[in-house]
This record gives sequence, structure tokens and C-alpha cells, in this order.
Amino acid sequence: MIVAVGSGKGSPGASTLAVLLGACWPGERVVAELDPQGADLPYRVTAASGEPLAASPTITTLMVDSRPGAEGRPLLIYAQTAACGVPLLVGETSSTRFARIVGHLPAIGAVLAGAAETVIVDLGRLHLSSPVLPLARAAAVTVLVTRGDTPSLGHLREQVEELGGELGGPHRLRSPLAVVVRADRRDAAAAESRVGTLLASVGSPAVVLGVMPDDLAGVEALQVGAATRRVNRARLFAAGRAITSRLRASWPELTELRAGSDESALRVVTAASGVSR
Repeated sequence: MIVAVGSGKGSPGASTLAVLLGACWPGERVVAELDPQGADLPYRVTAASGEPLAASPTITTLMVDSRPGAEGRPLLIYAQTAACGVPLLVGETSSTRFARIVGHLPAIGAVLAGAAETVIVDLGRLHLSSPVLPLARAAAVTVLVTRGDTPSLGHLREQVEELGGELGGPHRLRSPLAVVVRADRRDAAAAESRVGTLLASVGSPAVVLGVMPDDLAGVEALQVGAATRRVNRARLFAAGRAITSRLRASWPELTELRAGSDESALRVVTAASGVSR
């Protein structure tokens, strides 16, 4: 099952939220990076070995093995384990390289949708002309990341109006859209309220899942696995747990157990460091 994560114009944060959800997900999961503008996790995230992520396997490796007639393989063999303990399916690092796999996105999407794990897919900036829109259509839910300032609210309004019609349909039991707000701690409650008010004003049923705070120490821990008990209690991870919990409660199908799933305790950055919760 796919959980898609996308951002709007001028509102970066999809990659951070995707990895954060992966760190907080209480079952088997893989984070896949499919940003058409080029992946940035290979430059930001450290592997479990302490070294940079390897040049392969990548999403292109999966693409080659997903060609017609190829034997299906477990998704996890294409993933690299990050220092924070999250399995990452690394994307292509430039828009030029990504363009080479666009024609294969339906096959890639079919593999991701059929995986035993929940696949959290970073789609980068998401709009109607994005080549990765079919992956959002295949997702159980698409989470949009936004700021709560006036320009971002304007872009969010356009985004939810366009995507609400494009991703919805009679086969949906509820709106497939959710929103996470990025905000400074001092503005968190007000920013979340502004987003909720905007969605209500345009009649959007999109769910506001909560606020992802600007927490530099937490982001660093997420990227390089510098786990400590104090960091594990940092605002970013507390927010991630709350967002994950509401996401799963709002879309109960995400909680369905699959073969090989592990409803174990929350695995944050402690997985790489041995720090107990």
C-alpha cells in the first residue's frame, strides 16, 4: 500500500516528512524517493554503516527488474538502510536521469502498490502536470506539506482544489488528501489553524494531520542517526508520532497487517544506535 507525500510551490519538506513517517511507522515500511526534480536523500542521509548511501541499488534497479517477464523480488532487496533505521529506496539524483524512468512509472507503481510493506513515497512538488501523479492516484492517501504563510496558503488552495478532483472518485470512501503544516514552534498552533480555516473555506474534506516543527536537531538526527534519549524525545519525533497516529486512524486500511509485517514498538533513530526508548 502506498502513502504518497508531496509538497506545494515554495513549501519544501516532502523528503523530511517521508523519512520521518518511515521512522515513526509501527509496521514494516520502505521509503521510496521519486522526486522528478532529482533525489536529495543521497546527499543528506547517512547509511547505517556511517558512510554515504551507495550508488546502487536505486529506483532504476527496481525498474529494470520490473520489466515484463521479469521475476518479482521482495522490495526490501532494493532498499538501503539509513542510519536512522529506515529502509530507503533511493531515487535518481537529477531531473535528466529521472526522465529516463518516466515511461516505466506504471510498472514501478504496480510493484510499490503490491509490496508487503507500506511504501511511503516522496513525490516532491506535486501538481496536475507532474509525471508522478499516477503514483498519487495509486496511493491510499496523499499527504501535502505546506507552510502556513499567505503565499503558501494560496498555493495550497489551488493544490487541494486540483488534486481533490483528480485523485478522488467513486471508488474512494473518503478524500485521499491530508495536510501537514511546517511551522516554527511559536507559530505552530496559529499556522495549523490558518490551514484548517482555508480548507474549510473552500469546502475541502482534506484532513489536517498536524504540524511538523522546524527542529534542526531533530532533522540532523533523522539524517545521520545521531540518536540520544534526549533527541528521541525531540519535538520533531513527538510530532512525527502524532502525525503517524492520526494518519493511520484516518485511513484504517493502512493498519491492516500483511504477511511479514511487524507491529513492533516504534522505531525511531534508536535502531542504529542501540539507544533504548
